[in-house]
Parts: sequence; C-alpha cells; structure tokens
Amino acid sequence: MPPSRDLLARITRLRELFLDEDRGARALADYWRNEADVAAYDAVLGARIGWKWNAALAECRDRGWPRADDQVVLDFGCGSGIAARRFVHWFGAREVLCHDRSRVAATFAAQAVRAQFAGTKARALPRVDDVRPDVLLVSHVLGELDAAGEVELEGLIERSRRVLLVEPGSRTISRRLSTLRDRLLGGFHVAAPCPDATTCPALATPNDWCHFFAAPPNEAFTDSDWVLTTRALGIDSRSLPYSFLALSRAPVAAAVPTQRVLGRPDQGQHVTKVLVCEPAGLRTATVHKRSHPELWRTLKKHPETVRAIEG
Repeated sequence: MPPSRDLLARITRLRELFLDEDRGARALADYWRNEADVAAYDAVLGARIGWKWNAALAECRDRGWPRADDQVVLDFGCGSGIAARRFVHWFGAREVLCHDRSRVAATFAAQAVRAQFAGTKARALPRVDDVRPDVLLVSHVLGELDAAGEVELEGLIERSRRVLLVEPGSRTISRRLSTLRDRLLGGFHVAAPCPDATTCPALATPNDWCHFFAAPPNEAFTDSDWVLTTRALGIDSRSLPYSFLALSRAPVAAAVPTQRVLGRPDQGQHVTKVLVCEPAGLRTATVHKRSHPELWRTLKKHPETVRAIEG
C-alpha cells in the first residue's frame, strides 16, 4: 500500500536536514522530535544505512575481525540503533550501550536491540565521558559534527579497543574520514578496508576519495511497499555509496590484501577501467572484455562484489 503522508513528511524533513550543504562546518542540531521520527527514520533511511553496514561488516569478517560475544559495544550517535543491530547480527555482543544526544533516540535504539536479540543486554547511555568500550560503532556521524565534536569523538576513539566507522560515500565526508584515519595510525592497526597502513593515498590529490557501493537486497526492487515509498521520496534504491574504517589495537588474524577497488568502474563497451588502492598509491587498472570476459561481466553487473583487480 502507498506510504502514509505522515511517514513521507517525517522522512522528507530529515533528508533535507542531512543533505543541507549551507550548514558548512556548523554542527547539526538535534533533529529527533519524538519517537515517531525515530521509527520513520528506522523504517526507511535506517534500513538503507543497515545495508551499508552489512557490506562493511562482511568485509571486516573476511579480514579476520573477531567476534564480540563477551564484549561491550557502544553505538555512538546511535539514532535508531541500526548500526548496533547490524553489528550484533554479524559479530555478537554481551552488552550494547546506546548513546545519542536525544534520550528518545537512545531509548528507542536500546529497546530495538533487546527486541531483536533477546540474549543481549542493551541500555541507553546518557554520557560517554569515561566509557572505554571494547567496540565503538560510529554511523553517519562525522558530517553532523563541528570541529569540537570531532575532537570529542577522537577522544572516545582513543579510549576504545576496536572502532568501526561507516559514513556516507560523499567526497567531503570520505576525505574527512581518511584524514581522521591518518591521525589515528599511531595507536591502531587498520583492519579494513585499506591494503596498507601508511597515510591514505586518496588524500594525495583533491579529486580522489575512498568510497564504495553496497548492494541493495532484492526487497528494494521486489517489495511493493518499499518500492512505492522510495519512489515517493525520490530515493534511488540502486545507489548505496559509503565509506568505512575498521581499527583495532591488536592486528587482525587475516592477511592484508594487496589492493582494494574504489568507487564505481568506468564501464566501456569493450574495456572497463577500475581505480584501485595499493600500498604504492592509487592506480587505474584496465580490464578487457576479450581477455577477461568473466571479470568484465562481473564488473558490469555486480561491481560491488569485486574488491581486487590483479595485474
């Protein structure tokens, strides 16, 4: 059935706030008015962010990120708690702490975790001044912080054992995440997605940025309610750009890959060009349809599944 006017109005207001480019470097003010706002967000925008988390968490798993069944996980700036729920689904947790400047959002997030994972403790956490989590989750927060807020976040990161940040795939936010990554290199190992632990090569020129695209689930195109909702909101279900960073005090178990594909491939009729990040820097790899037909077809139909282009 068509989405309600109330749902559309709430999501439209939130999207306009998130996408406001006139705000500049100012922090984004609290936008949660009530629980209905959080629930509407969780049903639409939160679901899309959850798909991005699935992609990042799958890569962390493949890179040897250990489980957290006996650990305390803090979801910072939790909103509806979609990051915490995705993380617990993939890696488990003993207890989830949900922190947000909005008590309404933090309470909603904790309740949502408990409802989905009966064996996992979850509670709202009003302040994070002294907390030292085993795992820190940060989801779509950098773009809402001013300089002082980012300093506070960096302090929390320094008190954490493992950190996972998932952010929008825009050039501005991705480069901001890469800059934060470089500042944290001294105390952390980069678990994903980087093939190298030196400074980020995407920052070498102003036009590059480290970002990826997640694959939306089939329901994004087959569920009639979802299709009607995204169509009414003007959301392109095919596009899920994101950037992410996984940090750990201890090195992860898996071997570090030699490269990571960035962005979308430049698909031609017979030749596809792909930007890859390697320890030596960024490089454009060329894939010929004639010599590598299977890889060429994968890059055309499912580019988000390709993480490396050898040769």
